[in-house]
Amino acid sequence: MYQCRGLVVGYVQSGKTANFTAVAARAADVGYRLIIVLSGIHDSLRNQTQKRLNRELVRVGVDWTSLTTEESDFQIPEFANGFATAGTVLVVMKKTVPILNRLNDWIKCLDGQLGDVPVLLIDDEADLASINTKGNRRDPSVYDDNGENSDPSLTNSLIRDTLRRIPRATYIAYTATPFANILIDPNAVDQEVGEDLFPKDFVIQLPRPDGYTGTEELFGATSPGRHVLRSVTEEDVRALKTKRRKKRTPYVVEEAQGLPQSLCDALLVFTVAGAIRNLRGQAGQPHTMLVHASHLQKDQIRIGSSIDHQIKAWRDHEKVVPGYLRGLLRSTLDDLGVVDLPADQDAVLAESETNLARLQVIVLNSTTGEELEYDEKPERQLIAVGGNRLSRGLTLEGLTVAYFLRTTAMADSLLQMARWYGFRAGYQDLIRIWTTEGIAQWFVELALVEESLRDSITALNRAGRRPDEMAIKMRAHTKLLLTSKVKSKQLEEAARSWSCENPQTILFPLRDPLALEQNVNLTDDLLKAYPPTHEAYGGCLNHDVPAVIIADYLRKFIVHEDTIAFQSSMIADWIMERATVGELMTWTIFVANPKRGRQIHLGTSLIGLAQRSLTASESIGILTEPRHEGVDLNGGPETHRSATSYNAKAMRLDRPPDRGLLMIYALDPESLHVEVPTVIGIALSLPRTSDEGQTFVVNRGVANG
Repeated sequence: MYQCRGLVVGYVQSGKTANFTAVAARAADVGYRLIIVLSGIHDSLRNQTQKRLNRELVRVGVDWTSLTTEESDFQIPEFANGFATAGTVLVVMKKTVPILNRLNDWIKCLDGQLGDVPVLLIDDEADLASINTKGNRRDPSVYDDNGENSDPSLTNSLIRDTLRRIPRATYIAYTATPFANILIDPNAVDQEVGEDLFPKDFVIQLPRPDGYTGTEELFGATSPGRHVLRSVTEEDVRALKTKRRKKRTPYVVEEAQGLPQSLCDALLVFTVAGAIRNLRGQAGQPHTMLVHASHLQKDQIRIGSSIDHQIKAWRDHEKVVPGYLRGLLRSTLDDLGVVDLPADQDAVLAESETNLARLQVIVLNSTTGEELEYDEKPERQLIAVGGNRLSRGLTLEGLTVAYFLRTTAMADSLLQMARWYGFRAGYQDLIRIWTTEGIAQWFVELALVEESLRDSITALNRAGRRPDEMAIKMRAHTKLLLTSKVKSKQLEEAARSWSCENPQTILFPLRDPLALEQNVNLTDDLLKAYPPTHEAYGGCLNHDVPAVIIADYLRKFIVHEDTIAFQSSMIADWIMERATVGELMTWTIFVANPKRGRQIHLGTSLIGLAQRSLTASESIGILTEPRHEGVDLNGGPETHRSATSYNAKAMRLDRPPDRGLLMIYALDPESLHVEVPTVIGIALSLPRTSDEGQTFVVNRGVANG
């Protein structure tokens, strides 16, 4: 499909690169001739991606040509376009304005030569820089000048312009934090660069890989017992916070003892963890500690220097007081928690002392220019101090210990900074994270936000609908924005949950006989496919009907256009979303069957017509009989009867979360003053579901799709 827009959602540090590498290989197999990978905004990530694609595509594939190298970003080719011969051309480039301008200029030079050339554009870290944070230029011949009318943001504009110039382009965005991408205006069009990057054609959730350690494992329901979190006190935080220091006061005091105790503890644990890994047979493999406390480069440099100073101070002290280090490391090992030691304690401590001398500190920012160099120096015991360069995309291999104090107002930024996610085979028990209790609580709630988002994507795909047809619901975070405000202009609260409710049709399209007839036919088909098996409580029932059947029925059921209480399509979407978490999986169909009065054939049975009176031109009062909400409960509705009345709310609370009830009433048309065989009214009895009381947000451009 050309000119399509898609989104692939993975987990942080979970193998998205491996996935788009496979997609690129498959694309080449089916005839794509040019594959462009936009790889973040930093050289370190671009270089890392180029190395990976060279290793897994260019060097092992057939007829691959890369226009970029591990050292150099994209430059406009001097000679031929490379498409005259068979093969696939690869470009791995940063997503910055100068580089995108070069690409755009090259595409302009190829004007007329790309008509038959399929092009795949992979946008890695697609919620970064690619999102339009400004406006769109409107066509003055169509719109007046009262609406949005400004240039799109530059990076977004250049990507859209490039796609617009390539007739057979396919765009696939990749990210682990897709909040901003899902909130792109699906209808946004700029008169110069065309439609925006909303993933209108598909959103795919990559499966959680085996052995992956993510938010759920470290902060979610399965985290207790792992001993991962270590609290950083407010006193230690104050010692590192720039805003609290006076002018000209160093960020971290130059004396070794000035390092916060919690950071010293983290360094010692990293030392012991490295020793344990060595003794487990992992010597020579990357081993990394993350220190991320400030976005300011001068602060990062000071912290790196202080850590170096501290390590030297420990070793110097050992020369003066032999045995000092052994005592320090023994205490650290005792505090490590439950860990499977590969040797006796003395051997671990001896290796730890040796390992302390192996520690190397690097500061990753544009001022220092230092790099991780895992390929060249895989054996290093590396302490990586940094800020923004450690915030996205870059893989810290062998990461065991993180010291993380960086705060943010946005959930996507916080998740991206959590570089400790990923695969930790052979040392998962050694992961330790130092952070504040407040940040830890943010992550605990983020586990729920992530889970909800992935459930909603699953519901979209199970419903077989496109992202521009059905809104992806995202659970709001109580403390953080999901993404920045400029990226979420389409955000709209959608707190709608039908937990423990009894939605029913009381307003009917009585002036539209075709709609009434369609509802009859639809119901007739449903009851032929799932005919009632027995009678009870004034009607007949069929049990264990799958949720997807009920959702499909609701989507096709035509309600009055002014209906507010019974929005059947939205309820259908909600049912499928709940089904992804094991709720509302199976349904009972109940058909009211009064024994007095006229009957009609519906499904495979004769059904009595229910009498309801109009309270307005097209509406009735109440559709359901209260006892009907309990027809499929253990003990039936009588369990919830008091004197002559039934407690409908109690029946819903008693209903198992995995089971819903669809009630169908064939109404007597004479009492509704319409000339049709019957008017179908429907109602649902819904249990308490786990989303009750939660706040969700959606893209308002597709909120009612």
